[in-house]
Amino acid sequence: MSTYASDRYQLGQVERMVEQSYKNYLVNECKNQKSYKASLLHQAKTRKGLTETDRERQLRKANEFELSSCIELNELFR
Repeated sequence: MSTYASDRYQLGQVERMVEQSYKNYLVNECKNQKSYKASLLHQAKTRKGLTETDRERQLRKANEFELSSCIELNELFR
């Protein structure tokens, strides 16, 4: 029975596949987070019936929304 540990080339291939898969995941999550943040900003700016205090609160929430997947993507895959 063959194992990946006994074949360094195969192990390297698997590691590259896992790395690429995680990178793709982070790219998609980053896009989703950016889209969500844009949606929050749009709602805060255009929603009718908000008091100025509520609008400021929603804008602050949108601006403070952290793009954690984008940060991780940038740190791991510059």
